Amino acid sequence: MYRIDSMYEPMVEALLSARSENRADRWMACAAFWLGRQQIYNVPDYWLALAAKITSGLDAADKNAILDQLSNKEAALVSAAGDWPEMPSSLQAVVAGWSPEPIPVDLYAYAATKRYAVETGGVVIDTMRVMTDRQSQSLITGAYNYVQANPEVTVKFKTAAGFVELTAAQMTAIANAVGAHVQASFAAEGEVDKQIIAGTITTTAEIDAFAWPSNA
Repeated sequence: MYRIDSMYEPMVEALLSARSENRADRWMACAAFWLGRQQIYNVPDYWLALAAKITSGLDAADKNAILDQLSNKEAALVSAAGDWPEMPSSLQAVVAGWSPEPIPVDLYAYAATKRYAVETGGVVIDTMRVMTDRQSQSLITGAYNYVQANPEVTVKFKTAAGFVELTAAQMTAIANAVGAHVQASFAAEGEVDKQIIAGTITTTAEIDAFAWPSNA
């Protein structure tokens, strides 16, 4: 991070950011000429060449307004402006030191978070939207155990759309489907972890794009 008591470091940052976006505005030319005249970071030739290139691409009114304030030497640079000047390595090093390296993303933790979202995101079983959050999983397991001990009963079961009445066979089917969904979610996370280790998955976007079990 640049020092808060410096007036030219944020100016440099703004100018270089605008340049990276291929912008060419009057304020950029003025800033670059000022930096060159002040010999900021001991690269005046770069700043003046950058200022000349920016000025050469401005509309006539802005260009003439700037030319009126230039020395003959500076005006000659504008007339001779060619390609964009290359940033000196010394300046690149200075600018790179202003911002810390981004904190690496823990891909394993991201995959675990993704798995949890998929695991608990619900599943559709025979057109019924069944909740699969951890509490619902526990209740489904309890209902399954109940109908196994009492196969002749029917049970009240709450779906995302409301209550339904299910036979023991239907409750068993739901329990099996939810169990399969949960296991598939963990299996997917395990495969993602393997691919992270192998280097075939290196970004969070690739984790998101993996073939996770559907919640639809």
